[in-house]
Amino acid sequence: MPKLFIPGPTEVYPELLAAQTHPMIGHRGKGYATLHEGIEKKLQQVMFTKNRVFIGTCSATGMIEAALRNAVKNKVLVCANGFFAKKWATVAKQCGIPAVTLDYELGKAVKAADVEKRLQEDSTIDAVMLTHSETSTGVLSPLKEIAAVVKKFPNVVLLVDTVSSFAAAEIRVDEWGIDLILFGMQKALALPPGLAFASVSPEIMQRSANQPEGRKGHYFDFMIWEKDAVKFNTSITPAVSLLFALDKQLDNILREGMENRWQKHLKMQQMAQDWAAAHGLTYFSEEGYHSPGVSVINNDKGWNIGEINKKLEAEYNMVIANGYKDLKEKCFRIGHMGDHQPEDIAELLGDLDKIIASL
Repeated sequence: MPKLFIPGPTEVYPELLAAQTHPMIGHRGKGYATLHEGIEKKLQQVMFTKNRVFIGTCSATGMIEAALRNAVKNKVLVCANGFFAKKWATVAKQCGIPAVTLDYELGKAVKAADVEKRLQEDSTIDAVMLTHSETSTGVLSPLKEIAAVVKKFPNVVLLVDTVSSFAAAEIRVDEWGIDLILFGMQKALALPPGLAFASVSPEIMQRSANQPEGRKGHYFDFMIWEKDAVKFNTSITPAVSLLFALDKQLDNILREGMENRWQKHLKMQQMAQDWAAAHGLTYFSEEGYHSPGVSVINNDKGWNIGEINKKLEAEYNMVIANGYKDLKEKCFRIGHMGDHQPEDIAELLGDLDKIIASL
């Protein structure tokens, strides 16, 4: 199988794949509670929070629906600066939740001043949904600054999609005053997909408790989840095998240190950026706001990205990603997240050089 340098899923070390073969345990027994308790405490460490961390057997999209259903009272402002960010407004409306958008040109970052202005203009907004790292465009919006702005509005909570930024970019939940962050397993955590996580503040839990009947449904009701979470369990059958892999990976990450992991991702991003510049290529993402997990590079040379990728896989057993949706062939994406190391990126970029030289 080819080595993945795409925005997700990412490469998973064999030892983590093997961890999933741990003998099955009953998810209502003491052994499971011990596993769950240990995982939540480790997640709190890597998230820099003392808040409850929910573990959901779903994709991150499921956790986004959960966040919207539990946390929005009146109306959510969705910061729409990319394909995935825009999608969350659609999800909200499909759940019967009023949503408005703060729209940006593709490739641009969300700005704290724009969020503040919009909140000043519309007092009915009581939640802001931000995609920290937009996987389709490679943009990393300034979360710390945006969180500081939202804190000026006591009746507004901040919900953050950190799907392609968590464990790649600096995030300090409690220090920055973030009400809820969510992410899945298959990006910078470098695990197989199937579980999603959310840290939830007391304010989010209070909102969940006061939601009108029918707003939350059943599967994503935080109040139902909390009844089991206090016993270190889940209300719905968890993906136990994935939890064994997660437990092992969290130990690995804590040994590495979050600051070291963030710095590693910045180094790999800089390597990709230097390579692009050496080839006369520009970034699609706004200068100063490049994601440390994925580089989205303009196809300024008019290369056939699909053909380059075919050769990369056939000759070097690696793959990158084409541009997303409307950006196909206009851009290409290099994923440098998770357990990739700088030497892996150096090898990829060297092999891309060989292919480009033969065009």
